[in-house]
Amino acid sequence: MKKKSFILFFLLVKCLMANSQVPVFNFESYTTVNGLTDNTIIQCMQDSRGFLWIAAATGLNRYDGKVFKQYNSFGKNGLTDLSVNCLAEDNEGNIWIGTGNGLNKLNPFTEIITHYYEGSGPGTIPYKWCNYLYVDKNKNLWLSTEKGVALFDKRSNSFLNFPVTVYGADARINKFIDRILEDSKGRFWLATSYGVKLFDRDKKTYLSFHFPETKGESLNENAIVALYEDRNGNIWAGSWGGNGLFRFNEKKNIFEKIIIQNPPAASLVVSDITEIQAHNVVYLLLTINGKLCYLEEKNGVNSLVSIAQENRPDLSTAVFTDLFNNGKGTFWAGSYNGLYKLSSSASALQWASFSNEKISDNYVWHIIPDIKQPHDIYYLSTIGGWWKYGPGDQKISKIQLPVNENKLLRYINNWLPDEHGYWFTSVEGFGYYDIYQNRLTDLTSLIKERSGQTNTGFIAKDNSGKIWLTMRRYGILVYDPATKKTWSLFADSTKADNIFGRAATDLVCGKNGTIYFCVYNKLYSVDPTSFAYRIIRAPSYEEQIDETKIGPEKIVFTADNRTLVSSRLRVYELKDNKLVTVFPQSGLSSFTIEKIIVGEDNSIWLATLKGAFKTDTGFRKWTNVSPGSEKGQIDLSELTISRGKILFNGTAGIGILNDSLLPKTMAPPAVIIDKIKYGQKQNYLVSIQPVEINSSYKDAIEIELSAIDFKNEKENRVLYKLDGWDKDWREITGAAIVRYDQLPPGDYVFKAKAVNTEGIQSKETVLNFSVIPPFYRTWWFIALMFLVVAGAIYAIYRFRLRKALEMERLRTRIATDLHDDIGATLSSISMYSQAIKQQLKENNPQLENVLDKMGDNSRDMVNSISDIVWAINPDNDDGEKLVQRMENYAIDICATKNIMLHFDRDEKISSAVLPLEYRKNIYLIFKEAVNNAVKYADARNIRVALNLQNRQLSLVVKDDGKGFDETTVKKGNGLKNLCIRTAEIKGTINIDATEGKGTTIFLKCSI
Repeated sequence: MKKKSFILFFLLVKCLMANSQVPVFNFESYTTVNGLTDNTIIQCMQDSRGFLWIAAATGLNRYDGKVFKQYNSFGKNGLTDLSVNCLAEDNEGNIWIGTGNGLNKLNPFTEIITHYYEGSGPGTIPYKWCNYLYVDKNKNLWLSTEKGVALFDKRSNSFLNFPVTVYGADARINKFIDRILEDSKGRFWLATSYGVKLFDRDKKTYLSFHFPETKGESLNENAIVALYEDRNGNIWAGSWGGNGLFRFNEKKNIFEKIIIQNPPAASLVVSDITEIQAHNVVYLLLTINGKLCYLEEKNGVNSLVSIAQENRPDLSTAVFTDLFNNGKGTFWAGSYNGLYKLSSSASALQWASFSNEKISDNYVWHIIPDIKQPHDIYYLSTIGGWWKYGPGDQKISKIQLPVNENKLLRYINNWLPDEHGYWFTSVEGFGYYDIYQNRLTDLTSLIKERSGQTNTGFIAKDNSGKIWLTMRRYGILVYDPATKKTWSLFADSTKADNIFGRAATDLVCGKNGTIYFCVYNKLYSVDPTSFAYRIIRAPSYEEQIDETKIGPEKIVFTADNRTLVSSRLRVYELKDNKLVTVFPQSGLSSFTIEKIIVGEDNSIWLATLKGAFKTDTGFRKWTNVSPGSEKGQIDLSELTISRGKILFNGTAGIGILNDSLLPKTMAPPAVIIDKIKYGQKQNYLVSIQPVEINSSYKDAIEIELSAIDFKNEKENRVLYKLDGWDKDWREITGAAIVRYDQLPPGDYVFKAKAVNTEGIQSKETVLNFSVIPPFYRTWWFIALMFLVVAGAIYAIYRFRLRKALEMERLRTRIATDLHDDIGATLSSISMYSQAIKQQLKENNPQLENVLDKMGDNSRDMVNSISDIVWAINPDNDDGEKLVQRMENYAIDICATKNIMLHFDRDEKISSAVLPLEYRKNIYLIFKEAVNNAVKYADARNIRVALNLQNRQLSLVVKDDGKGFDETTVKKGNGLKNLCIRTAEIKGTINIDATEGKGTTIFLKCSI
């Protein structure tokens, strides 16, 4: 028999067959295994942010659809007691938690818990045991105890108590006020241990409704533990014994007993009451003696129907205590066995079932459309035989199979229609069934001849009419009905690419006539004429993954001539003999694909382990078309699509789903940033109440996310992205905590969103935070350093400017002193020597030479002092002054010997600023060179060239005199001075002298 990969539809069918009036619910359970602190659930409440709070016998729990957060410590930083009795949320979003030993206020934005113990005055409560908490329509917080009801005054942080008598005749009854209810008329009802009290909040008085008591009765009816107002305005009450259920009669102003026909026990405990809607019908839901029931009223007779028993027989021992309807389509039931979530099956689902047949023989394996009337008649293949189903009249009738079918038609695996009937493969062989003549042609012998066994799988027909079918782990058989000829392909284990010992997962004939089949993660493309073939593999995945997850398995053809191939986690399109991924575009899908089908409107249908999905050919928009039953109850391995309805197989019948009637999927709620932790700091619910977050560059940042969705929480995905850090959206695969270690300093934007199975995205949740750099990278430190450096530079500048000014003043003073004092003295010496010479000329002629020498030396010294004064004077620092002095000197000295002077200069030198050392040495080198040429060269022309290029200064002094031989000439002080002065300015000098050809002196230095 064909292997099935899904659990049967048994439970759902059983419900529908047993009692069509019982609403169908899926029960999903949560226990300590899932993260609850305790399996005894006292009360549930959903806060304004969407979190579900669960009060348990040992601790408090918060659930976001994926993760349970526990509050199970007590004491200074925990609860006053772990026995949690009641819950409420005030208008500021605080969660109030009543326990057996005091009251707690939890601020969800700081996670700080404030305690209120029994006492008097601010910060206390009237009595330590808290029975119930209630927030009325005016946002007032009320607390009930056995001492009365207390109203919280925020200004004084105290509870003002109003006594209510709750003492009846039965001393065994605990004294309590268990529930508070403000009805649609503004009346304030109290459920107490001695009847129902109607409390006047203005006058602080009350009216009591209770029944007469007889001392010693067991569990008195006056112990009221449940109150509820239905959508029609009726006030219901439930008691801890006796008759159990009561309804307020407005006209008579009394609570009347509801008489239950055939009650499950003599004394009924109605611990909670609410309403729930299923299939557009509203039911009054009750917990009676721990059982989950609804009240059914027919012809004035009231009876109880057990929802849990009918939907989940395994819940017969469960003891239910609390009911909570969040008003958004999710219903919760607390029990001593854990927490249950209830959801009703879709009203778009119908069921066509067999009657008076053994269920074990009538699992529907195939839904086969009639050849002539494919939308009006279907044949259902089962082990027990074939059945005929008409969607119009919803009738199923049995077909009398041919006498020679010998189970061949009862165990078919696949079928292929032609104009008269069906070619089919079977566990028992292979054949052709003429449905209209009710005649069977058994061709199983062809299989036995080739493979030695009978099991066949997939079947296809090529364009020439040949039938192709897979033999179980024995290759492919090709049969030509016209010639009766057969071929066995890919079954020779000695040849490459054979499929001997491998199971095929699909075999089809393409619109171009090519035969395609999938075996062992490969797609084969076969020419039906020559049997030539090509093997096509799936594109590689970026990470190592089991090939069976991405290998080709199923093949379909779309109306626009596309060939789609599905694997377990991907869908490909065959293009140019290559498989190209079309879904998902990146990564892998979140569900396992079992089958792919093309719909009537060219839509794509996927049967998966998470249900059936409908999408377009671009795989962009997804619709979950599963009936909505609990996972494991529906077999979607055989989908047939007809006129907008989905027919799927199951136990003892078929399901018919009208996907247009399914409730439209809404966008999932926005992701809540539950906590952000950085260093030793942490903030809570920052996406709801933003705060400024500045983290040190040393700290890791942990962001905890909550995607609250109680309808499809297991299928929804949570994506996140840190702009500038994450290149693309990333998916949370484990715990909903994102961690970033030592982010670089800067401002960041963190984003998160939820995506449901249909691809609908929630609004993006945005968190802005900053990573603070080390102090030396902060703006104020950089600015301070800039100011310090700027101040230092300015101080240095001012210091150097002051020194430069002082130097200029010094240079000016030295130049003045040299000129005025030493120059004047030397000039006097020269004049005095001339005067003495005249006086001694006749008497002492031998002194004339001495006096001439004295005069010449003093005049030379005056000239040298003049050069020094000129060099020191800061007024002469620019190049123009140097050029002028050089040119003037050369003109004067050349004129004494009638030498022609040629003086060429670069204009850029005029604007250059020359340091003292450079200016002095360049001038003296020039002066020495010109002086030597005038004195010794007997030259007729002297050429001077002065150039400046890229801060490189060059000086050329060239004469056309007699020259000299450097090897024989006696080197005096002049040549030595040239070399010394050149070294002082870190330059180079070259003297080129040849006898009879003149002398050239070349100086080069950087300024």
